[in-house]
Amino acid sequence: MRARFARVQSWTPANALWGGYCATIAQALRRHHGFSDEACAFCDFSAQPAPELEQQAADALGPDPLDDHTLATAREYGLLLQAYEHLFRDALGG
Repeated sequence: MRARFARVQSWTPANALWGGYCATIAQALRRHHGFSDEACAFCDFSAQPAPELEQQAADALGPDPLDDHTLATAREYGLLLQAYEHLFRDALGG
């Protein structure tokens, strides 16, 4: 369990960075392009801090050992999240 929790902890700084990007994007969309709060809802939601994130992520990993279906589903969602992050970073040119 300790190794799995360490992997969760290593993800949280990246999530904080993502949240900062989202906050900046939402502010710029409003200020420079006149976007509404509704149009910026995804960025606003993603910019909010989640202090309970580590515990939620650890809880989501489930009990030891994970069954094959749960592990496959967790990997699928993790890969989707990574893909979204890569698309986001590629869109920024970095």
